Amino acid sequence: MALKGFLWLCVVFCLSQAWAMPTRCAFREHLIEVSLNLLKDMGGHFPRECIKDNVLITFPAEVLTDGSQNENIQPVVYETLRSVNTLFQSEGRPSTWDQRKLEDFQSVVFRQVSDFKKCALRNRTRRETSSANNSTVQLKTYFKKMGRFLEEKNYSSCAWEITRQKLIQVIQAILEKQHAVGALNVEHY
Repeated sequence: MALKGFLWLCVVFCLSQAWAMPTRCAFREHLIEVSLNLLKDMGGHFPRECIKDNVLITFPAEVLTDGSQNENIQPVVYETLRSVNTLFQSEGRPSTWDQRKLEDFQSVVFRQVSDFKKCALRNRTRRETSSANNSTVQLKTYFKKMGRFLEEKNYSSCAWEITRQKLIQVIQAILEKQHAVGALNVEHY
């Protein structure tokens, strides 16, 4: 009887140790693909009348090439999705967009940001590399420019369409990077 109690105590102790170990926070590739598809589908084709409003806001592609390690892309994905989430909390999105797909998109992005943030908070001991910090600064600058563009254009339908197209390109670039290094498909939440 004492042996059985001791074994249970050992099992509980081992499980508590395993539970306390940091897990690797990772984004779910499937959810990023869902985000991309919703973003593509919510507005349809790029309107011709918006071509004249197109502006050059260049995505800092080097944030995806600063080291090819799995850990280096995670802060990039997080900052990108966090910034997208913030952008979509801005004023008036086009009424021509499929509102259900827009809401689903916002929900999926918010979920990914929240889940990753919770996981990262549990694992605070991990420090970001200087390349990750530099990438984060570059991404914040990029998304601030995008936010200013929307504001300058009074959140017009064309400004949102241009923003949507640029975000599609960004998310596609992240997925391409993921396929190159296999960085996002581990699910640890």
